[in-house]
Amino acid sequence: MKNKALRRLLLAAGIIYFLLVVYWVLFDGGFGRSGFENLGNISFSAVKEHFCKTGNIVPFKTIKLFFKGFFITGSVSLKAFAINIFGNIFVFTPFGIILPLVFKKQKKLYVFLLTMAVFIFCIEVSQLVLLTGSPDIDDLLLNLLGGALGYWCVKMFMGKQ
Repeated sequence: MKNKALRRLLLAAGIIYFLLVVYWVLFDGGFGRSGFENLGNISFSAVKEHFCKTGNIVPFKTIKLFFKGFFITGSVSLKAFAINIFGNIFVFTPFGIILPLVFKKQKKLYVFLLTMAVFIFCIEVSQLVLLTGSPDIDDLLLNLLGGALGYWCVKMFMGKQ
């Protein structure tokens, strides 16, 4: 993007959105997060216990559970399904739009995907360390899909530039 003022505005919006995402994912009580409350309780055994209770390293396990629970058994509500599947996708879509428009190197797909994967991995590890949320490989996959969706929109509508 050639317009410096617009790039700066997008960068500022991106930073604000980044901070909001970190807050939602780690600290927002409305999403069942309790990162601030757990700061004094962090230990290796607590992290291990949290991972054993809530973590997932098997790709598509959680995604399948939500699809089965919503479409087949009815054990998952529409709200829970939408938040866990579509929320995980669309919360990272803005990064797919902002990063390639603000940073030249992010226009390369492999650089963008690596940046997003590292960022999302750090969030998942932070959830584990702060004993909040559910560190899950499926979240990483859905978040990455969302970022890629935003990236694709930029490529489709903005061209190569």
